[in-house]
Amino acid sequence: MQSGGPRCGPGSTGSEMASQVLALLVLAVAFLVATVRPVHMGVLALAAALGVGTTLGGASLDDVLSGFPVDIMLLLLGVTYLFGIARSNGALDWMIDRLVRATGNRVALLPALFFALSLAVASFGSPLAAVVLIPIGLSFAGRNGLSPVVMGLAMATGGSAGSFAPISLFGLITTSIAGRSGIEVNPLLLFGAAIGINVVLFAAGSVLFRRALVAEAAPDEEPDAVPGSGGGAGETALLTRTGTATRLSVFQRLTIVTLALLVVLVVVLTAAGLEVNVGAVALGLGVVLALCFTKETAQAVKEIDWSTILLVGGIATYVGVLDGMGAVQLVAEVGAAIPSPLLAAFILCLCGGLISAFGSTTALLAIIIPLALPLVAAGGVPAAGVICALALSSSLVDINPMSTIGATVVASGPERIRAAMRKFFFRWGFSMVLVGPVVTCAFLVLPGMLA
Repeated sequence: MQSGGPRCGPGSTGSEMASQVLALLVLAVAFLVATVRPVHMGVLALAAALGVGTTLGGASLDDVLSGFPVDIMLLLLGVTYLFGIARSNGALDWMIDRLVRATGNRVALLPALFFALSLAVASFGSPLAAVVLIPIGLSFAGRNGLSPVVMGLAMATGGSAGSFAPISLFGLITTSIAGRSGIEVNPLLLFGAAIGINVVLFAAGSVLFRRALVAEAAPDEEPDAVPGSGGGAGETALLTRTGTATRLSVFQRLTIVTLALLVVLVVVLTAAGLEVNVGAVALGLGVVLALCFTKETAQAVKEIDWSTILLVGGIATYVGVLDGMGAVQLVAEVGAAIPSPLLAAFILCLCGGLISAFGSTTALLAIIIPLALPLVAAGGVPAAGVICALALSSSLVDINPMSTIGATVVASGPERIRAAMRKFFFRWGFSMVLVGPVVTCAFLVLPGMLA
């Protein structure tokens, strides 16, 4: 968006402010419609950006489209393509199977193991990738007399932590959108904060609910099939076997090596302070695999998460329209009326958690992070800390049964206790609306203010 459009400020006219408020309301209505109706939020947001930007915003079509985040599109395209290859050829299945077998007969370690597995799998591109583990984990819990509540918490919190890895969806979105706005968020620090907070929540849940809803399933009982979700291709395909082939093909071996190479490159280069385009690297590695194994990777394009790319692209484009109209500055002026920067950050995190409980966390991150920038610009709070707290607060609620993860946990549990599991995860998920902002602000925002 060009800077010549209407702006909000002390000298704004009534008509300009009315246009800004109307533009914000259009975004809110689009989010609500996409939540209650099966309409893609990205399509709504992109269409709204074109309509609002060229009418209320007075911008040209080129100006509106210049807000489309091509850099984020490359990130998501490359990562989902490479890890889609790994999922489709069974390489990830093999890695999971090896780790499960490593526990032997140490039943008490199973929840911690599935926390780590969910973290690792979600780190490879998508929060929903960890869904493949949920039926397996709950089956292990039932057969070994473990609490399905604790096992569900293990996989949900592990997946939440892994989703903020430098090469996973929430991590990419958070750091990329913040970076486009001039705020540098260290991806490793964000990942570390996500791991630390989710470990604490998992540990607390394990102690408090270790005997909750314990019900031994029959040895041959398998979890019911889980309904598909609205995520991208390959994200919710469930494992239908308890083991995988012990011998790997050359293709699978090279895929595992490629994944390890990507992780090493990202970690080492980031730690060295060098800028690395994760999407470009992942796409390049995926193309190399495709050239070497053309037949085996012929369907890999279907694994690209085009839905999320459109979702983030549409919302980011609309946020660009809001910024060009001065609506973001209008939100800043409302936030400036709150006397305490810490209280303002807490309220923003609270709103993020509450809205995310009913809608798409991915969509919300693309909306709410830019709206936090004026609070950061006003000073008084650590920029990276606020962004991290906001992103994590929006993610911690995702275990409630209205989300894909929470619904999958409930649907995969023993049938006779599903109603009780649903009630428990409703309570846990919505408690995170308050607990999340308290914890994230206490550990990520307050220390920076006191330093």
